[in-house]
Amino acid sequence: MATYMFQFSYSLESVKGMVAKPQNRREAAEKVLAVTGGRLLDMYFCFGDHDGVAIAEFPSNVDAAAASLAIGSSGAFSKVKTTVLITMDESVEAMEKAGAVSGAYTPPAG
Repeated sequence: MATYMFQFSYSLESVKGMVAKPQNRREAAEKVLAVTGGRLLDMYFCFGDHDGVAIAEFPSNVDAAAASLAIGSSGAFSKVKTTVLITMDESVEAMEKAGAVSGAYTPPAG
């Protein structure tokens, strides 16, 4: 299964709701990810550009996109960003493949 990082920021209404009634949102995330074929590996609240980060596995990009769209369309978030993560072994494989084909690309000339 491929690994994905979801970065998200809550809407103002969601923040108000969590301040009024503090709650762990992990179970809600696990539920929507499971319905779309995924599995939540970990979830964090954070400071900075996003309010939280979730790391999950999915069988395909389509399944991950379905989860992201379902979450994003709920209205509970002001933004959701999904990033495909690759392992270090996969990145070395990509580097090797890039080295083997790097001469095939011709940059634009002016």
